[in-house]
Formats: sequence, C-alpha cells, structure tokens
Amino acid sequence: MPRQPLADLFNPSSIAVIGASNRPNSVGMKVFKNLVQGNFRGKLYPVNPKHKSVQGRTCFPSVKGIKQAIDLAVITTPAITVPAILAECGEKGITNAIVISAGFSETGKAGGELEQAIVDVAMRYNIRFIGPNCLGVMRPSVKMNATFDNNTSLPGDVALVSQSGALCAAILDWSINKKIGFSTIISLGNSAVLDFGEVLDYLAADPKTKSILLYIEGIHHSKRFMASLRAAARVKPVLAIKAGRQPQGSRAALSHTGALIGDDDVFNLALQSSGAVRVTTIEELFLAAQMLASDGLQVKGNRLVIVSNGGGAGVMAADCAADLNLSLAPLGEGLTSRLNEVLPANWSHQNPVDIIGDATPGRYHAALDILSKDKNIDGLLVILVPVSMVQPLKVAEQLIKDVRKSEKPILACWMGEKHVQTSWKLFQKNKIAFFDTPEKAVQAFSYLAEYHQNQKLLSEVPEATLPRFPVNITSARSLIATVAAEKRKVLTAFESKGVLQAFGIPVVSTIAARNKEEAIGAAKALGFPVVMKINSPDISHKQDVGGVRINLLTVEEISTAFDIMLSQVSQLSPQASILGVTIEPMISNPNDRELMIGIIHDKVFGPVISFGAGGSLVELIKDRALALPPLSQKTSLQLIEKTRMAKLLGTFRHMPPVNKTKLIEILLRISQMIGELPMIQEMDINPLVINDKEATVVDARIVIRL
Repeated sequence: MPRQPLADLFNPSSIAVIGASNRPNSVGMKVFKNLVQGNFRGKLYPVNPKHKSVQGRTCFPSVKGIKQAIDLAVITTPAITVPAILAECGEKGITNAIVISAGFSETGKAGGELEQAIVDVAMRYNIRFIGPNCLGVMRPSVKMNATFDNNTSLPGDVALVSQSGALCAAILDWSINKKIGFSTIISLGNSAVLDFGEVLDYLAADPKTKSILLYIEGIHHSKRFMASLRAAARVKPVLAIKAGRQPQGSRAALSHTGALIGDDDVFNLALQSSGAVRVTTIEELFLAAQMLASDGLQVKGNRLVIVSNGGGAGVMAADCAADLNLSLAPLGEGLTSRLNEVLPANWSHQNPVDIIGDATPGRYHAALDILSKDKNIDGLLVILVPVSMVQPLKVAEQLIKDVRKSEKPILACWMGEKHVQTSWKLFQKNKIAFFDTPEKAVQAFSYLAEYHQNQKLLSEVPEATLPRFPVNITSARSLIATVAAEKRKVLTAFESKGVLQAFGIPVVSTIAARNKEEAIGAAKALGFPVVMKINSPDISHKQDVGGVRINLLTVEEISTAFDIMLSQVSQLSPQASILGVTIEPMISNPNDRELMIGIIHDKVFGPVISFGAGGSLVELIKDRALALPPLSQKTSLQLIEKTRMAKLLGTFRHMPPVNKTKLIEILLRISQMIGELPMIQEMDINPLVINDKEATVVDARIVIRL
C-alpha cells in the first residue's frame, strides 16, 4: 500500500529542530524542550551553529551535518534566515517541515516577499510545510509536541486544525481539566504551502482521528477546500467556526441581492453543502470538542426527549430546543401508559418528562429504559438538579450503565457545581457527554442533529445529468459585449431582460421610449393600463427616486407621469444618465405572488443563487435562501422550501397553488445562465410574478465584471 501523503509530517521517526537553543524563553528552546520532555518516540537532532550542545544533546551546525535521514524539520529561526535553511533541508532530502518563525506576509509587503521566497524554495525541492507564523503541531500518539506551547495534549481522537495559534493554545489549556484529548493539533499559521485541503485529506484517512474541529479565518483555495471538506465530512464529523462573521464594511452591492447577502451567509452555505456543521462562538467550539470526545453519539433525526427531576430545568431545555428548531418528541398513548407504570402519579405526562425532585437512580433508569426504546425518539437529555433528596453520584453511576446499553445518544446535564463535581469526574472518566447547563446540552444535541441532516444531503445520489435547455447564447453574449464596450458594468432593465429572454426566461413585454411621444405610442401599442419606469443604467432602485408609475390608464396620464418622473428623478439623482423610460403592460391577477431571484459572485466561493420573497419591501422582509450552482430539480425545490415564502406558494386562502413546475424551470435556466455567462457579477429579478398558470419577470437588473 502506498504511504499516505504527509505521513512523515504527522508521524515522523526523526525530527531536526533548527534554531534549538539553551537561551531561556526562546522559541527554539521551548520547542526542543517540549519534544524532549514529551518523550518523543523517534530521534531528535538540535541544529544551531551557535551551540555545541543543546539541552544535553549534541548540536549540529546544519541539517547537512546530520548523517541520518530526517523525516521532519521544525524551523524556529528569524524569518530572514528561513529561505536558506529551507534550501539546506531540500539538499538534505527533507521533504516535510513546520515553519514556526514569524515575520512573513502577516507583517506587510516585505514579509510577503519573504514568504514567497520560501514557497519558491519549497516548490524547487518538493518540500511540504506547515506555517509560517504558527504555533506548531502536536501528535500525541507519537508523543510529538512540536510547539512552543506550555501544555501538552492528552491523547484522544479529536483533531483540531486552526489558523490561529492563540486559539489552539486556549483550547489546549481548557482541555486539560476537562480530560479531553486530541489525535492531532495543527496550527496552520499563514498556510503558505499546506492549507486546510491537504490537512483535511490526511485527517479523513487517519485512523487516530474520529472527528475534526476547524477554526477558520479565511479560505485561500476554495475549490480545494470544498472538495476536501466534503470528502472528510462523508466519513467523520467536521465542525467549524469562522472568525469575522460581522465585517465592519458591507458588501459594495449594486443590487437588492448583493445588499441582502453577506460573506458569512455564503460561508455558512458552503459548510452545509459540504456536510460540515457550523458553530459560531468559542464556547460552542469547546462544547463541540467535548461532545466529539464522547462515545456513541450518533443520531438519526432531531427528535429530543428531555428527562428531568426539576420542572424549570426541563422548560429551559425545551425553550432552547425551540430556538434551535429541534423537535420535542411527542409521547404517544402507549408510551405514556408505560411511563405511568414506573413514575409517580404527578409526573408531567408530557415532554419534558418531569420525574419529580426526589427521583431515585431506579426511577431515572426506569424512565430511560422505556424512552430509549421508542422509535419516535432520536436522542435523550437527562437533567439532574441537586436537590436535597437526590443522589447525584448514584444516578450518574446508573446513567453510565444505561448509556452503554442504549443505541441512541444520551446526554447528561448535572446542574450546579459543589454537589455534582464527583459526577462530572465520573462522566469524564467514562467518556460520557455531560454539561452543566440545559442550554449547553441542547446546543450539543443540535450539532448531532445538524450533522445527521447534512450527511443525508451528502449521501443523496445526485441527478445523473443536470437539465439543459436550448438557449440563444450568442444573443446574450453579444448584448453583454456591447455594454462592456461602452465601459458600463450595469445593464439597463431593458438590456437585462434581453439577456434573460435569450435563456428562455419569460419577461414582460417592454418598449423603450426616449421621449414623451414614444412613450404614448408604446402605451397604445401594448394597450392600457401600463407601467412606466425610468430607463437608466445608473439607477438601481427606481422607486427610491420616483422612477415607477403604475396603472396608467390614458394618454393624458402617460404625458403627465412622464414629465413628473423625469423632473423628480433629475432632482433626486442628478448624476444619473437618463435614457428615457420603459413602458410595460400592467400585470394584475388576484392569484399573483411576487418573488425575487438573484445572483451574487462571492469572492471566495464564486456564484451564489438567492431566492425568496420579492417586491418593494424586499430589504425589510429579508426572506431569502441560498444555493450554490449548478442546480438540479431536487436542489431547486429544496431552495424554494427553505424560505418563508414557500408557504404562500401553495393553496392559500382563496388562491390556488402557483405553477411550481414553471418556477423550478426558471431556476434551472438561471443556473444554466451562470455557467454560460461567468462575467455576471450580480443579478436581480424583482419581482418575478407567478400564479397558478404562468410566471413573468417584471423587472431585472444585471451587473457584469469588466
């Protein structure tokens, strides 16, 4: 069997520490000391031309002076020395390194040039390295602590990959008292060569790793990241936290869609579509680490039952479950009858199952024995409030036995501190998921439920071929080329509809009019009533500047509206180039619903499709769901169903359901358009008017990249 890539980096039999030192508080001293005191299982070689020996071991002036083969070089020297040192490693035949040294791209232009220099050296000698500017790597299974941290990880099966060395240190410090161990801790630093993608590929196949935590500040190679994340999440739980969820500056958007969708929305979508689970705070990441380090936590749904000896605690858990869209499993008549046989008469008779304050270990066991076997329950949360009548440690001992027998996850929440600390220690020793508040426990279960849901989406067999429609690509490209030749980024509504029409997307009949006379002629040709809109490539939101008049019934109304509109628009938007107006027929059907479909181009993940409620209040309503193209029939339907608007598309009061087949076809045509016209930066269709028979684009705006 071929040796796994990066095997020597994470499981080396020999390490050279370049910059190893006796100087107190130096990084080189700390890294070498950690490896020595951690009893690294392989051979260690200190390298430093300033020393004959380091920490009692013979020191070499260069790696080239070491006769033995070296699997891994750990570099701690000043940044300016790293290119030459890395070249020496290449000449020695060392192909794996950890560059802990700082002073590279994180410091500015000069540092960036120095970082490129070490990348060039690495490419020349086929060296793969972690860093620079990183804490290092820990691999407890081979007793490797190649970091300058003050702690050493306990062995475990959770891997932590972080772009922040400080966060690695914080989680490691937290994990010691929690008795949580790690298979691997990797501080990526600047990720100049090895990034999330390559590391995830290794961890996905690593038998020492059962689950993965990611701390992400930025994605450098999105396609590689997505492919590796998807592959890893198929076989192991992956949870991620991303810094920078709320950037100070908003997206520089020229469309409603761009204004509504933030970078973080797209990142969240990318994680979900890859099968990973998102956490949003450091505390949640700690919770995730604790949960993943526990045994037997796999669910088949999100139906939770809460068992508690305190009614208030159970209600708190139920409130949190509602906030997280978890289902409280209903107790059917049969289940209630069986519980009546083992619980006091005054138990709650509903979920949360309040088994009363004086609950004994036997009462807890009897309730769990019945509930854990019910097919309508996916997981159990057991809460203990340490009132005077209860025995926390005895209940904990019984719960551990019940967890071992259950095929469903059972989470423990022993509230308080003084009277439950011995129970916590027992749970730690037996790798039982335990928490000190109901909210934390419910949050942890939500990760399990979300992971299961994402796995279902990943495991679904994709459609063999994506739908494709006959379209007039030549016409669309020619229209866009004409706009680009004029150095314009924004297509007028008239031009935007022309592009959509080329892709077979139904648009309302539109006539451009340069003056009042042409506007009157257009209205007569289309037939009253009509809608008049300002025609300008510089005005994104027409209603904001008085650029829309609806339900015009006569020539006189056309004439008056034209004069008022141009005067008002000129005052409110004096810099805009006015091409005249457009005239459209007034669409009015009592069964109409207004939708919005949009496109944005995310700087990391590329094009994104948005769908939701449309109309003039779209920014206030903010009802939208996102999808990454290409879309299939199934993913189009899922996109629709994610929105609140989906409920209004079915039978609603006196209105029949909309033509959903037509709506899905439009989404598929837009998906095809994205593939054929990659120069589209943003797009709004708002509104798309749809009823039980037809769908029509009433207004549209397309923005292109020049």
